[in-house]
Amino acid sequence: MAKEYDLIVVGAGPAGLMAAKTAGENGLNVALIERKERITDINRACSMMLVSLAGKYLEERVILNVREKRLCFPWYGFSIPYEGPHQDFYTWVIYAHNGHKIQLGDYQTNVKKGEAGRATTVYNKEVLLKGLLKEINALKVDVFHPYNVVRTVKEGGKVRVVTREGTSFKGTFVIGADGRASRLASTLGLNRGRRFFGTAVTMGYEMVGVDPPEKYALFQIFLNEDPPMRIWMTPRTGKDEHFAMVTSLTSGIDSAAAFERFSKKGFFASWFRKAEKKRTLTSAGNMLSHIENPYKDQVILISDAVWCAEAEMTGAVISGWKAANAVTYALVEGKISREGVKSYLDWWRKEVIEKYNDQDMMRNVALPYVLTPDEIDFMFSLIKEPLPSIFDPYETPKLIAGALAEVMPIIAKERPAMFQKLSKMGSIPLRKVFEGCIRAGFPSRVLC
Repeated sequence: MAKEYDLIVVGAGPAGLMAAKTAGENGLNVALIERKERITDINRACSMMLVSLAGKYLEERVILNVREKRLCFPWYGFSIPYEGPHQDFYTWVIYAHNGHKIQLGDYQTNVKKGEAGRATTVYNKEVLLKGLLKEINALKVDVFHPYNVVRTVKEGGKVRVVTREGTSFKGTFVIGADGRASRLASTLGLNRGRRFFGTAVTMGYEMVGVDPPEKYALFQIFLNEDPPMRIWMTPRTGKDEHFAMVTSLTSGIDSAAAFERFSKKGFFASWFRKAEKKRTLTSAGNMLSHIENPYKDQVILISDAVWCAEAEMTGAVISGWKAANAVTYALVEGKISREGVKSYLDWWRKEVIEKYNDQDMMRNVALPYVLTPDEIDFMFSLIKEPLPSIFDPYETPKLIAGALAEVMPIIAKERPAMFQKLSKMGSIPLRKVFEGCIRAGFPSRVLC
């Protein structure tokens, strides 16, 4: 391509679309490159939750403005269009396989409060992407798809973006929003030194007719399976719709068979007697520690390309907005360098690296790798009252840990071996906890 751009954005998910939109609004000449034929199609497993309407995440508390059909981010000072449906839900219920549970927020009390009692809401991601893309097109951003970007090459003061199809694009800066399997992170060498915890695999079902006791809730269910698996289930925005996902950190498992056992036998079978699967979606991605310095050769990496786990839609659009504004300042000030985009890199270190430690993140999912399913069930049986409503994926484990600390004397008395496991849990090296997942995973393609 003969045209040169101020900014090239690679990847058209929420983060990439937000980066392109923000840069276009700032007056930059922008190219957006996406590998999918249909940019707004959702063809991978996704729960489509907002994190969060009920509390802070990345210092932000998102506002769903139904009247103006926008999602508002008042702390950061921007909003994005959303003209689609939503479905509020009111609690986060964490079940053991035999039915004992920890509940964050009293469901009936929160339902009576209406919007004031909701944990958060689910949205339609396709509608969200269409709204962002519509604004991008109005800003005269050049959108190219399907092009599969394979690498970047720094040439003098510019960056050339090379695609598998043989086309190249040239710009001053590049923002890489190409997801958890980021090709740019790999080819730039920014994955070197990242810790590998396993390959997360998900099989999800869009369903109708599911009948849980709390109809509008987020469910996290520990299965009685080896290797460990969990079910995550949320409402969808349509009438009587749910999305149920089987997740594991061990690749090569039979997720479909595990879901059949879960939904046909045991404590949860009654929820699925009249249920019908409408669509199956899958996803897979390596669980890696954060990239601490997401900049090299005028390329900035954002969102899932640099996170240990998903940034959530909230983190995606915030990181896209921050990175695009940083590029704008760098161009205006003539600082085509790391120093020029320092505002984004400082934000990344302060709000993510220092607050959302990837070691803590992975310890949040370590429980079924330390305790047996029956031990988890016993532990949950000791927590009788609902915990406060909270929907921050990083703060919630701290709340649960506090509740578990109160019942540790009972565990010590009745299950001393289990007490010893829990006592050692914080000091066991993560490579030991997840050694089976690490052996079964596929890190070689990205850790280079």
